[in-house]
Amino acid sequence: MSKLSLMLERTSILQAQFLFRSLFLPEDALLTCLLPYIRNTRGSQWYALSQPDTRSLKAAKRRFLQQNLEIRQRCRNSKLLSSCRRSISLDPILWLLMSKSERSRCIHWRLGWLPGGKLRPCPKHPMQQLSKNHAISCLDMHRHLLMPETIRDPLPFLLNMLPLRPSVPPNLALTWSQQWPILCSLQHELDQLYYNKLIPTKHSHGQKLLVWLKQSI
Repeated sequence: MSKLSLMLERTSILQAQFLFRSLFLPEDALLTCLLPYIRNTRGSQWYALSQPDTRSLKAAKRRFLQQNLEIRQRCRNSKLLSSCRRSISLDPILWLLMSKSERSRCIHWRLGWLPGGKLRPCPKHPMQQLSKNHAISCLDMHRHLLMPETIRDPLPFLLNMLPLRPSVPPNLALTWSQQWPILCSLQHELDQLYYNKLIPTKHSHGQKLLVWLKQSI
């Protein structure tokens, strides 16, 4: 979501950057003087190193991170990660214009957290726990968002379709100007359902993003 790599990935990237920089050290550097002996050592891989340019190194780094992300998303236990975008980009919910409460609700849903962090009985259905799956059916999210029920979790599906760039095509801006208030309204209803009380709002749902989208329509 925040495009942060794992510590193991950072270690591998730092090692690659160290090797890359070692190819351009001054002639009197200690490592430069030792390289002829290192390359002649049995089992040494230094001789196999190519001399890529900076652009090639960045492209290789991106491919490495992308491949690792796809592997983790295919894992059986990566339910939340598998619902996120398939690319190593900064999630738009972190930078698009929205209120603090709207951003917090989007992040909470991304992380699979309920508003209060604990399961409790649903006020509408006291015999059932207000889990994430129950909230989807209880609030009838598929019908409100006009999405087929074959999509297991409609909110992440829509969040994955948010624009990645400040410039938005008019047709996409028009679509989101209709969908975004409904999405924000559903998350607000979930908060009210969880705390079993009315939560007042200062502005209409999704107002900040709607103002931003109008510039592209």
